Amino acid sequence: MTGPRMTLPTQAVLQALLEHHGEELYGFELSKASGLAAGTIYPILQRLTAAGWVSARWEDHEPDRASGRPPRRYYRLTVEGRARAVHALNTRSKSRSATTGLLNRQSGAEGRLA
Repeated sequence: MTGPRMTLPTQAVLQALLEHHGEELYGFELSKASGLAAGTIYPILQRLTAAGWVSARWEDHEPDRASGRPPRRYYRLTVEGRARAVHALNTRSKSRSATTGLLNRQSGAEGRLA
């Protein structure tokens, strides 16, 4: 099974979930932890859930009606999702390091040619 595209926002969501060590987080918490807007978070969470990387559940009890808040949906990495997220983030990190090193070498060579 192929995973979701590893965009920077997807990586931010995965990193936020990993940093919370298996805790369930609801969307607004993930938004704060990742620094992404809700409009960005929820489509990513849907893709991660569809890929089997994240499990989602609605909170068990009705929220206090006086508070006026809607029920929360909680998200957590699955066991497979945790392993895949760690692998994907490590792979992307190594790829970025290699690219940065290559760009630094190229800019150094250009400086010597000038």
